[in-house]
Amino acid sequence: MAAASAVIGSSDTVDITPAIPRASGTPCVVELFRNAELAEPGRPFFGEEQSFPYAPPAACPGPWAKVIVKVALQNDSPSAYGDGLTLAQLVIGGVPLYAGGGQFDDRPTHWRVERDVTDYSAVLHSAGEGFLELRASPRYSDRFRSPYRVSATLLFYPANPNNRAQHVPDQVHSLTPRGFGEVLAPASPFSASVELPRNIERAYLDVIAQPRYGNDLHWFSCLSAELLAEFPELTHPYAIGPARLGLEGGPVPQGCSGGSFREVRVSIDGQPAGLAPVFPKVHPQFSASWGSTPLYRPLPTPRALGYLPYRVDLTPFAALLSDGSPHVIALSLDSTGATVDFDVSGTLLLYQDAGTRQITGQVTRNTLTAISAPRVSDNIHRNSAGEVRGLVTTQAVHHYDLEGFVDTSRGRIETRVSRTFSFNNKQNVYARDPAGTADDAYLMVIDLDTRAAAVTRQWRDGTLIVEDADTLVMPLILDYQFGAANMHQTVSLRSERWRPGIARYYARLRHEAILNYHASGPGVPYWQSTQSHLFRDSYGSCHTINASSDGGVLGTYDEGVDCPDGRNRLFWASHPDGSPDDLSWAGR
Repeated sequence: MAAASAVIGSSDTVDITPAIPRASGTPCVVELFRNAELAEPGRPFFGEEQSFPYAPPAACPGPWAKVIVKVALQNDSPSAYGDGLTLAQLVIGGVPLYAGGGQFDDRPTHWRVERDVTDYSAVLHSAGEGFLELRASPRYSDRFRSPYRVSATLLFYPANPNNRAQHVPDQVHSLTPRGFGEVLAPASPFSASVELPRNIERAYLDVIAQPRYGNDLHWFSCLSAELLAEFPELTHPYAIGPARLGLEGGPVPQGCSGGSFREVRVSIDGQPAGLAPVFPKVHPQFSASWGSTPLYRPLPTPRALGYLPYRVDLTPFAALLSDGSPHVIALSLDSTGATVDFDVSGTLLLYQDAGTRQITGQVTRNTLTAISAPRVSDNIHRNSAGEVRGLVTTQAVHHYDLEGFVDTSRGRIETRVSRTFSFNNKQNVYARDPAGTADDAYLMVIDLDTRAAAVTRQWRDGTLIVEDADTLVMPLILDYQFGAANMHQTVSLRSERWRPGIARYYARLRHEAILNYHASGPGVPYWQSTQSHLFRDSYGSCHTINASSDGGVLGTYDEGVDCPDGRNRLFWASHPDGSPDDLSWAGR
């Protein structure tokens, strides 16, 4: 991703995530569409079918060193029909090449996103059909007719001596032809039956899970249904929640139920096969009662505009998936409540053994079946003054090991996947007078720490050939009350990769956002934010951006701080946005 323009004093959107580094040479450009318009509920972007034709570039048939999708979005007016754009997606062949949210503003705004889609090359080699979708809560009124406009382009970089063709998956399958599916209850997973080739050597599932505009919009703030029933004060009009002040009238009870734990579970034919964390995206519409929509202008929070997948390694199940039978792959949302409200996407990536028609092998170990439920405790109470206050703590630590082998044309390959996920959320809450309007009648402080540590090793005939390690840390501190919000959110990723004959590859990423908002008077917001993004790797990448805003406009924007010569530089195959990277550019 890249800022459309970083102009000091501008209120237009500035995303400090680095642009995707380009390969050398001249790319073939495929324009998918330009200024596609969506102006009112029920009106499609592209005719009746809401689709557009796709054809690969004749001048660049492949193999490709890199493929990048570029998407530009804008709303011409704050009166656009979508009141809360929670999902924008661009899909070709059922695979979401881009998925993200909208920038919320009180004036016209533009935002641009980029994503490295080289791993999805298999769906781009053949002509097909794509579609563009925006999911939002529509406002039904003649005054809300200002359109959203979207443009999209694919860049295909041919392989050359400096940038070799990447070793991409041989097949890529989406679990749904519409990119995303809805998951509305932990007991009702989103699933698909797939028929796969019989020579799968490695398999992965790219998972994205994002809340819809409903109960789970701020899922990390939710309390149990039992607490909400016992203490009605917790559903205060000023509480965090998804309700809107629209044409229907006044405020409604806020707060959300189901507890604050969410985690994606992956299964194959009902057998647990992996986990994925849910990124705690903070939607700016905390509460309709005091209207915080312009809170992020012009700097959106981390991963607000472009959702990145978490890659689940299914390689220990490669032999099972290659047995010639249909298999049901399912995604469910684990929760401490009975309902959830999420859009979920699963993209299956398969590497095949070209030297054989039939892979054999088996899963030799799976400890994921022993995953325990989260631990929830609280000391919420009502004191003699009628005030409700206390702390809710939700904790989960999940560790699992998966092991399996496949007998390939190059020998037996054994895979060991070890994963540790930790979730620790502390919700300090205060509420009184559920019908009152005192500014200090409700507050919540959230201290959330989510971590995912992954180690994968592979051996061929007893010799180590792969060693990968990743640690993803996603802390969030949110101090919220009427007319005020203090937020500190960080995304930190540390990665190490090793292959025989290749120097060990290291990458470090840190995206930090600090935001403070205080309404200084009726309709006169005062707010400040600072952000920093740092990426470094062992191939010489050094990329830093520091930015700040005040009063809704960009205040400072500095690039290359602490990099050699004060200049940003990126290795052509690096992933400075934090998207999955398995050294496809380095070969095996």
